[in-house]
Amino acid sequence: MINFIYNFRFIKNFIFLVIFIMLTFPGNIFSNDKDKKEKSKISSLEKSILIPGWGQLSEKHYVEGFIFLTLEAGAIAGIIINARKANEYYKYYKEAKTIPDAVKYRELTEKYDIKRNKFILAAGVIWALNLLDMYFIYKKKNKNLFILFGNSERNGYFIKIIKYF
Repeated sequence: MINFIYNFRFIKNFIFLVIFIMLTFPGNIFSNDKDKKEKSKISSLEKSILIPGWGQLSEKHYVEGFIFLTLEAGAIAGIIINARKANEYYKYYKEAKTIPDAVKYRELTEKYDIKRNKFILAAGVIWALNLLDMYFIYKKKNKNLFILFGNSERNGYFIKIIKYF
């Protein structure tokens, strides 16, 4: 019960932080002044790179924005919850007095590590789908935009969003 209350507080604080960041940056979703939005230093595409769903919200695609924001927050919460459970069982594993207890706690540690890894994968997929959706929204407005994926020996994998004239 204590873990549930602590995790609920974390999720509540995380959502508050996301809303605070959205309202702090210029060109937020509640701004009606078009000049202010055009002068914004951070584009909708960049907002979606930082926080999935934020760019959709600033482009007035509210349903998509809230879906991506909620899914990403849920995935991050799943990562944290399962990582904590895995760490807790790992601590019990290290302190186990008998071999059957050690085996049981090690299996539980691995179970929650696997769940955590699945949530990490889900968060990455949600982020990628968010960017793809934002790309299509942006592409409708600006016909001269494309995404370049690549691999550099010096810098590793990269994604470049290029706007040509």
